[in-house]
Amino acid sequence: MARKNIPITLKSVCKLLLLNVSFIVLLTACNQSTKDQTKGSSKQKTSVEEISQDENYITCWGIGPLEFGDDPASIQEKVGKENVSMDSLFLEGDFERLITKVWKGSPKEISIVWEEVKAPFKTIKLFEVSHQNSPYKFHNGIGIGSTLKEIVALNGEEPINLYGFGWDYGGTFIDFGKGKLKGDLPCFGGVFELQTEVGDAEVQQAMGNQAITSNLPALKKYPTVLKVIRVSEKGTK
Repeated sequence: MARKNIPITLKSVCKLLLLNVSFIVLLTACNQSTKDQTKGSSKQKTSVEEISQDENYITCWGIGPLEFGDDPASIQEKVGKENVSMDSLFLEGDFERLITKVWKGSPKEISIVWEEVKAPFKTIKLFEVSHQNSPYKFHNGIGIGSTLKEIVALNGEEPINLYGFGWDYGGTFIDFGKGKLKGDLPCFGGVFELQTEVGDAEVQQAMGNQAITSNLPALKKYPTVLKVIRVSEKGTK
């Protein structure tokens, strides 16, 4: 059978070329769309995983894996019964109440003060961390060992109010004054330590049962660090 020759015209060549170009453009667009979707999905997954896996954050909802909505049963379920124990809280040398401690004696230790003075305990009043190697931090970096100077900087350079040093409630945080952190961290509480053995007139100004500010010369001259962090759901200290 004789093969029929089909005339090739310029018009037919152009049509073929246009079809090929359209196919290539469509294929490229599909590939790029798939890559973008995969990339976006990967970013979203990473963000969620980072938040869920980082149990060292302090927020106004709690510390680490623990939240204000927890009760003794849920705490044991989260961290393991073997990591939960009861301890005594003393104020001014006198027994005050029983509290719960999680991971007692380790850098991850968290103390829990309950609204109820005795069992059954149902409502968390505040969380506290104080281990010098505590890993817990707020999102802005404030943690155990943060200096008063660093926190004042985060407060927009507005002075911070606290109680004078050298007595039972010495160095206890009062408030952020008019600073930025007043709105950012309404749940924040804690205790600062003035690290000096000098007893000059400047230091004496920062001592005793009185409200003082971070503007005092002694607090700028000598290291003043955060040694206790307390987190209260309602911002009470």
